[in-house]
Amino acid sequence: MRLIALTLVLLLAAPGVAVTQGPAFDHQIRSSAALGLVPRALPSTPVLSLPEAPPLARSRRRDKSLGVTLMLIGGGAVVVGAVAGGGGGAVLIVAGLVCAGYGFYLYTE
Repeated sequence: MRLIALTLVLLLAAPGVAVTQGPAFDHQIRSSAALGLVPRALPSTPVLSLPEAPPLARSRRRDKSLGVTLMLIGGGAVVVGAVAGGGGGAVLIVAGLVCAGYGFYLYTE
């Protein structure tokens, strides 16, 4: 456990003491920066943009089929909840009504 903790401390402390550039290249980097030999970015050229395509219309058929599916599932949950009875049945009936109601909303939208 101590070995793992020591390893973590060394790994976390190592980036703070690490040298980013070696001493062999340090003087070259400083001299090129002082002389202005560092390449500069080229001026950007204007980019031609294409007109945006109109948004695609939503498919009503998909929404209606999803609505029918949700109404069938909700109706099945209501029937199963009525047969089961009790507290669990009441939960199934309410969930089935919510599901069927949302399916009816999607169907009529």
